Amino acid sequence: MTLLTNRELFLLIICTVFYITLFIMVVLNSRRKLQLLQSRLDNIHAMQKMAVIERKSSDVGDIFASPVYQRIKQYIQEGKSMSGSDWSELSDAVDSVYTGFSEKLFSLYHMSEQDYHVSLLIKVRLQPKDIASLTAHSKESVASTRSRLYQKVFGKKGSTKDWDDFILSI
Repeated sequence: MTLLTNRELFLLIICTVFYITLFIMVVLNSRRKLQLLQSRLDNIHAMQKMAVIERKSSDVGDIFASPVYQRIKQYIQEGKSMSGSDWSELSDAVDSVYTGFSEKLFSLYHMSEQDYHVSLLIKVRLQPKDIASLTAHSKESVASTRSRLYQKVFGKKGSTKDWDDFILSI
């Protein structure tokens, strides 16, 4: 049986401390991520419950009769994309019918402008090909955005339809 030299013992202690510290950091990071995900899920459930209570069925039809929605339909027919003022007007219209929609969405995840625009257009029930046209992106890019957002918010893989269903539920 060989005895460890002082140097070998010192290195063994250092390595052990390093691995224990690394293990603790990984465990704490995992817990933090789980807590963040659970918080997001709690927010989502609360939002969905509030959306059912707040939604006024008569107001939902107002969005489809709004001037911005009519312009959007015209843009789709002409193959045009939306301008900055159109996005602002659509955002205001959606928020007026679906109370706090934008605020709820941004509380879950810090979205890019593209992410937000796609979500707004889903909320007004447009088809992916029309969303692609209005945002001046490919249909594949829109699909990628939808599935990526679901994964970021829920912490698990989901289909594009999963994101659409979530957006329509809040």
